[in-house]
Amino acid sequence: MDCPKCVGVLKERKIGTKEPVTVNVCFVCGGIWFDKNELELLINKEIFDTVEFNLEGEPIGDIDLKKEIDLDKKEAICPCCKGSKKMIKKISNRNKNVSVDFCKDCGGVWLDSGEYAKISRRSPIEKKMEVIIDFLRLHFPHIFKENL
Repeated sequence: MDCPKCVGVLKERKIGTKEPVTVNVCFVCGGIWFDKNELELLINKEIFDTVEFNLEGEPIGDIDLKKEIDLDKKEAICPCCKGSKKMIKKISNRNKNVSVDFCKDCGGVWLDSGEYAKISRRSPIEKKMEVIIDFLRLHFPHIFKENL
C-alpha cells in the first residue's frame, strides 16, 4: 500500500506476541495505518496485557522538510480504497487535541507520526484497571486461561 500522506510505501508490522495485531507503517514519514477496529483493539490489548507498545519509529525523511510540510494538515487519500477516496479529519475520542484521518467507507484510520503515543496514553481509570488486572492475574491465573 502507498502512504496516504507522502511518497513512502507502507510495510506490515506485527505488534504484540500473543495474538499480534498487524498494522502498516510508513518508514518515510512515520505514519501508521490501522484497518477498521485495529486501533481500538491494540489500545485495549495494551491495557489488558498491561504492556505498552512502541509504535513510534523515527521517520527517515529530512527533518527540516517535515517542519515545512505539516503532514497533519495534508489531505489524505485512503490507502485501502485507493482512487480518490479522501479521508475525513476526525477528533480522537481518547485525546481531543489529536485529529486523525478516517475513511468513512472502509473504517480505516491513519495516524501521523507521534499521534499514537498521544492517543494511547492511559487515563487514570485505565491505570487503575491495569493494577487490578495485574492483581487478578497474579492471584487468580485460571481466570485468564493464558496459554504458556
